[in-house]
Amino acid sequence: MRHAWVLPAMLLLASCRAASTADQPRSGATPPVYVAHRPPSSKDVIDAVIASARVRLDVSPTCQSIGTEAADATNGRYLAGFLAELSSPDKKNWIETSVAPGMSVAGEPVAICSLTLRHEDGDDRWGWGVRFHVRTSDGLVLADSFTCTGAG
Repeated sequence: MRHAWVLPAMLLLASCRAASTADQPRSGATPPVYVAHRPPSSKDVIDAVIASARVRLDVSPTCQSIGTEAADATNGRYLAGFLAELSSPDKKNWIETSVAPGMSVAGEPVAICSLTLRHEDGDDRWGWGVRFHVRTSDGLVLADSFTCTGAG
């Protein structure tokens, strides 16, 4: 009787695992992301980018081969690489956000949001980031609208 709990525990674990697997997005799709405010605040822009970390870079031709490593395939890895470059305390680094009204490709009103990671160290100056749309009607982040921005 000492191990009578093992089978029920294994069944419970298996059912929890099956439920969590069923909740996962299929075929690489990312779960929908919504912002808290309309128009989005700077905090909403940053939160939306973090929540969209799994959006694949191949969503836009502007994001091809731009990460800090060749294997970078998602927004999260792309931005994490540049965030890691900001870790030196003797350099000037900051995060820049912007929100402007606009229209989506489908013709619906959106907020055009940008997040740029800025870096200055003498002549070494760059800014890399993302631009994306948030649907005005319901605050949905349009995952297929992500583009990569950068200048160095």
